[in-house]
Amino acid sequence: MQSYYYLAFVPCEEGVYAIFSPDFREISSQGETLAECMAMGEDALAIAAEEYARLRRPMPEPCALDEARRRMEAFFTEMDIRPAGAVQYQLGGAPDTDMTPVKISATFTRYALDVIDRKAKARGMTRSGFLAELALNA
Repeated sequence: MQSYYYLAFVPCEEGVYAIFSPDFREISSQGETLAECMAMGEDALAIAAEEYARLRRPMPEPCALDEARRRMEAFFTEMDIRPAGAVQYQLGGAPDTDMTPVKISATFTRYALDVIDRKAKARGMTRSGFLAELALNA
C-alpha cells in the first residue's frame, strides 16, 4: 500500500523553493515552481523508498501535519534557515516497499529461461533472486 508523507515547500529569497521532508532528513532539493517542487519531492520520496527497501529498513510512519510543522520549525532553527515566506505543506506519495515474497507465474522462451538460469547459477543465486536483483537495479 502506498504511503503519503508531508513535503515542506520553503520559499527562498532568490524566488525558488527549497523542498524538505519532516519524515526523511535525507530529502532536500529545490525548484523554481511549486509544480516542479512537487515532482522533485515525489521523485525524492521514491528514491528514499527504494534505498530503504534495498537496505531492508522499515519506512518511517508518516507524521501528522502538526508534527510535520513542529519538526520543520526545529530543523529550520537547527540549520539556521529563515524562510522568505509561508512554508507550504503537501502530501507526496511514496511507493510501496512491502518486501513480502509473492508467487507469480511468468512465461519465457526456453532459450531465455536457460540464459536466466545459467546467469543466476554463475552468481550463486536462485532464478527468483536473480530476476528480483535485475529488476531492483535496472
